Amino acid sequence: MAQNNSDFDVISVFETKGKIYGDPLVTDDTTVVLGCHRKQVYFLDATGNEIKSVKTGGWVHAAPSQLHDGTVAVGCYDRNVYYFNTRGDILKKFMPGGRIFSKIEQFKDGTIVFGTNRKKIHFIKPDGSGYHFTTRKMVHGGITILDDERLVVGTHDNIIYMLDKLGNIEYEVPTEHWIVHSKPTVLQDGHIAVGSYDKHLYIFDDHSQQIKKVKVNGAIHSTPLQLADGTIVFGSLDKSIYLVTPNGEIKKRIKTNGWVVSSPRALNDTTFCIGSYDHNLYVITSSGDILNKFDTGGKIFSTPALLPDNTIVVASNNKKVYYLRLNTHDIPLSADSDKKKEHLKPKL
Repeated sequence: MAQNNSDFDVISVFETKGKIYGDPLVTDDTTVVLGCHRKQVYFLDATGNEIKSVKTGGWVHAAPSQLHDGTVAVGCYDRNVYYFNTRGDILKKFMPGGRIFSKIEQFKDGTIVFGTNRKKIHFIKPDGSGYHFTTRKMVHGGITILDDERLVVGTHDNIIYMLDKLGNIEYEVPTEHWIVHSKPTVLQDGHIAVGSYDKHLYIFDDHSQQIKKVKVNGAIHSTPLQLADGTIVFGSLDKSIYLVTPNGEIKKRIKTNGWVVSSPRALNDTTFCIGSYDHNLYVITSSGDILNKFDTGGKIFSTPALLPDNTIVVASNNKKVYYLRLNTHDIPLSADSDKKKEHLKPKL
């Protein structure tokens, strides 16, 4: 059973019909959107009340995304891409072919890009026309757009691809195992970091063609996050949370009692939260001190979200979504910490 920690206020708990694997999305109007494995997409308000739930034809494993025009887009196991408004109304859907695991990303001209289990990375233009890049195996990993001119993505090919926006290969980084979920992160110096199931965090750029590999003791499903002081944090299936210097040196390993599949979410410049299969949401500083933890009563797969009022939204696989607020005063939170990092211009 979940046990409340005195340092957290539980604002609300929303119960879903199925387990949640995709990251919750917080839209510009503070709607929380998330899918589950019982063929549902949920739209919740900023306090955890249901606005609407929408039935789909398959599992919703991918994280939803908000496009430039405010539309919410999400891929589904029923092979459709769904477009919603933030009230949960279906605006349209289309079937590109293949089950969709990855979060949809968008170029400035409106072209969306995503991967499928049919060995494709699809580029779909606003008019519905498109093209694709063919891989040797399915694409599960997250896609990162660079300078609006190209993208980088890891795949089940055991390759990290850098493609231009026409789908041509510019650069490849070979790995020894899959990139299952870890989304490439652009670091402060313009290098790219991404985790692999070969138990390494890869740090590279396409100019020097030098690749650093940080060895840990388990597969890395988690997307790395860099904090303001340069510390890179991520989780591993060796039941640990790692803090790494920009030079690739492990400065702290924090052991939990379960796989750490979840990705970290910045709470401010020096503090982040991350979930574990041991049921706990951890709040940790960039020096590796555990400030707080909260037992959700179920395994945490997805990445926590942060609302503008500093409410933490965490989905647990006990089919519950918790709205939590830290009531300690020594952690000034910043809901736009991740947004600031997303807009850092890579120097590649």
